[in-house]
Amino acid sequence: MPTHTGRLVFLLAFAAVAAISLPSPTAAAVDKGGVKLSDKTLYQILYVEPNHYLQSLGNISDIPGSLSRTFLSPAHRRAAGRLRRWMASAGMRTWADQMANVHGIVKAADPEAPTIILGSHYDTVVDGGKFDGALGIIVAISAVKAVLLEAALAKGLVSDAELEQAVDLLHNPRAGIDGGLDLAELLYDQQTAQLISTPVQVVAFSDEEGVRFHSTYLGSRVLTGTLLDHGILTNIDHEGVSVLEALEQAGFDPSPASLRKMAIPHNRIKAYLEVHIEQGPVLQAVGRRLGTVAAIAGQSRLQAEIIGEQGHAGTVPMRVRRDPLAASAEVIGQLERICNGGRHGGDLLSPDLGGDHSLVCTVGSMSIWPNAGNVIPGAANFTLDIRSRWDHNRKQVIQQLRSAMEAVCARRELQCRLYVKNEAAAVESSPELVEGLLAATEEAKGLVDRLLAQARLNAPPPPVAASSPAAATCQAPADGSMQGCADAASDAAIEATSIETADEAAYGSTTGGTAAGGGTGGGAAVLDAAGAATNGSNPLELVSGAGHDAMVFAEVTKMGMLFVRCRDGISHSPLEHVHPDDVAAAAATLYRYLRKQLLMSEN
Repeated sequence: MPTHTGRLVFLLAFAAVAAISLPSPTAAAVDKGGVKLSDKTLYQILYVEPNHYLQSLGNISDIPGSLSRTFLSPAHRRAAGRLRRWMASAGMRTWADQMANVHGIVKAADPEAPTIILGSHYDTVVDGGKFDGALGIIVAISAVKAVLLEAALAKGLVSDAELEQAVDLLHNPRAGIDGGLDLAELLYDQQTAQLISTPVQVVAFSDEEGVRFHSTYLGSRVLTGTLLDHGILTNIDHEGVSVLEALEQAGFDPSPASLRKMAIPHNRIKAYLEVHIEQGPVLQAVGRRLGTVAAIAGQSRLQAEIIGEQGHAGTVPMRVRRDPLAASAEVIGQLERICNGGRHGGDLLSPDLGGDHSLVCTVGSMSIWPNAGNVIPGAANFTLDIRSRWDHNRKQVIQQLRSAMEAVCARRELQCRLYVKNEAAAVESSPELVEGLLAATEEAKGLVDRLLAQARLNAPPPPVAASSPAAATCQAPADGSMQGCADAASDAAIEATSIETADEAAYGSTTGGTAAGGGTGGGAAVLDAAGAATNGSNPLELVSGAGHDAMVFAEVTKMGMLFVRCRDGISHSPLEHVHPDDVAAAAATLYRYLRKQLLMSEN
């Protein structure tokens, strides 16, 4: 990823220094039930640290000027070490397993109690963004740290004065670990197991994207005990190295016995939670920072093959041609009409699919033989990706597509074949976890408002207002990326507005167009199609069209997800961006949720 975020990093560093001007701990709101952390400490842990850590992790890449961090690459190994340091500073016992997953755990008073697992992935796509995956790990570390500090404060293991002094000292670059509060120093290595009633474990999964070996969910599957069932350890990368060989070369033990040993007994998992960027435009369109996930859509990946008759482009009359590419275009048009409710012309083949707004269909890759400008193609192949929350709808689309394709090929006298390469069933989130996350979102609103108010007080005046003529003079860096300009303009707009209008300034009007940089179309159009991701009429409950490690854990335990708004819905791109305020909102919400689950006074 381009690293042109100097202004944001400066803002976060300034915020850490300026935190000394925050109100004293006595100004903190005290809930019924005991001592609570001061706003000053919470601002450091939930706002300053996660945003700083995201910038730091985003700079660890195998390719200068771009974020690329694939499974077991040098940058991947460096990132693992950085994550372990941050987990340790949050009071966790840390280790890396034989699949390069990074773990941080806090035991409870009852060593046999089932564990709440928080996780996401730290690998990236090629030329990706710094929030996909990393956001969920960093927010989890911050939330756990805040809960442990609150418990330590309540038990007298640390005092208000010590916390105040520790925050004040963070302006020294050599203090703490990477600019964060270090619980190992604050608690003097005292046992944290007596602080919470339920064990909590943060896991940074090594491979979710599957870029190197086309092997998604390596990290999470080994922990659920389902990896060996999928037979992907023999997958090879572009250099012919298999997953097994890569693990051995990196010093890990990928033997079946070792991999089975890594599996967490299912009865020892209480629940799995994952915070993730939405990777879509709905939260921005409805003006919400966060949304819970009601379900993750099922997915079918198919391959279509149409064979015709190759010929000369200038001598074969149109009426006698057997052109597989023209047939492919017709089939793709049929697919669009099936999945889009007939909005692009034609009749919807099955009216009962019209209400399934989670249904999306994509043709993403096509190959033509011989692929010459003056030759009628002899064969065409293309991929299809079909997703829906409702598995029966997804399967019905495949049936309709198959019928339409056979009819087209029969009429054009072509041979055709459609086969399924991969299928994943839809998974529903646990209603209990959805309800808990929704409640935590509401309960955290006051805290979020205070964190954002302190961010406004501590931020230096923006040197360039987003609407000023000077904004247009932002110089593009040598690599041609404008990400730094876009981020600076968006963040400057936030700082120059009140909290009430910050959302619109950062992300564009929810009823007009989106912010500069586009990519999702007008806000009104997104709102019109918001049913594509929302559950019923509640805009806070979304349906994820993308796959996540949460899908793997849903096979063995209760699963819940919290989505965080991203600018223009852009992801898997250097333009991927989550505003620091929204990062803090996610951290505060997860903190509020974990307080109820982990603190003894809350149970």
